[in-house]
Order: sequence, then C-alpha cells, then structure tokens
Amino acid sequence: MLHCRVCCVTRGRTVRSRPRRLFFALWPDDEVRHALLHWQTRNLPPSVRWQHRADLHLTLHFLGAVEADRVDALIGMGERIAAAAFGLVLDEIGYWPRPRVLWCAPSSIPAELIAFHGAIGRTLAAAGLTTDSRPYRPHVTLARRVGEPLAHGPLKPLSWTVRQWALVESVPGAVPAYRQLRLWSLAD
Repeated sequence: MLHCRVCCVTRGRTVRSRPRRLFFALWPDDEVRHALLHWQTRNLPPSVRWQHRADLHLTLHFLGAVEADRVDALIGMGERIAAAAFGLVLDEIGYWPRPRVLWCAPSSIPAELIAFHGAIGRTLAAAGLTTDSRPYRPHVTLARRVGEPLAHGPLKPLSWTVRQWALVESVPGAVPAYRQLRLWSLAD
C-alpha cells in the first residue's frame, strides 16, 4: 500500500490531502458490460446490491489508499507498460461468503493475463510499492452483500477481447462508484 503525508498551507492553516483508493483494472467494452448486465437482471434478486453496469471491471492490482501526489507517478508507470490485446472467456460463477460477493471469472486464466498482471506487479515493486502477496484470482464482481449462495442460472461463456485497462479511483457514496483516472489501450 502507498502511504505518505502530503500537506499544504492554506490561509495560515495546514490542510492534509485525502488519500485516494486506487486500483489498476481491465476495463470491459460496452458489449461485455451489456452481457453481464443481462445476466444480472435475469438472475439476481433486488435484495442484493448489484454491481453498477459502469463499475464492472476485472481488478489487476488493488493499491488501496494512495496520497494524491502519487497519482501522476502511477499514471507514468501505466504509460510505460505495453501489452497486446488478448482474449478472455468469463464462464464461471462463484461466491465468496466472507466478503459476501458473487462474481464471474475465467475457468482458465490466459497466459497473457498472467503475464500482464506480472508486468504491472514488477513495475509497482520496482517503484517500492507493495502488492498483494496472495495468488491472483481474476474475477468480475457481479453483486455485493449477498447473504448466502444464490440459486441462479449458468453464465453462458462470454468471450471478451481485452483491449483496455485503467487506473481507477473508488469514490465512496458515488454512483457509479468508480472513476477512471486514465484509460490505456492494449496493442492490436
């Protein structure tokens, strides 16, 4: 996690900047978002908190609280990472009881995704930033506050040509909850 104190002086008083909750993510196109929304509307009851259509993404690296003065450096890191577009098939639905999250994921993780995730992780580590040491479990969150596993229909395999990734900020209380700070294209 990135932590540092940034202060500025305004009219004789010290004001501390607020850390921003940031992450790098794969950003789906409208076709993929529509297919996931279609699954949500057919399978999820209103009692769970659906992930907003505009917030659907696949996290690459969660950074947590980052001081505002570090954002430009993270954007610069993203500018230096190059990769080619690749295919991903979302075909598995799962549930994690501890965070009460329903998700979809690839049953087979493409080598290109593993390599891309690794390249970003190495770039962050070279800059002295800590990344999650747990095994990478790529997924797209479909719903939160799911009290128990739901009876639902299967996810028809959804082919996604991954062409974009982003540095994203989580904005508490906002709808949608995520705001892209920078969006990059993967080479075709």
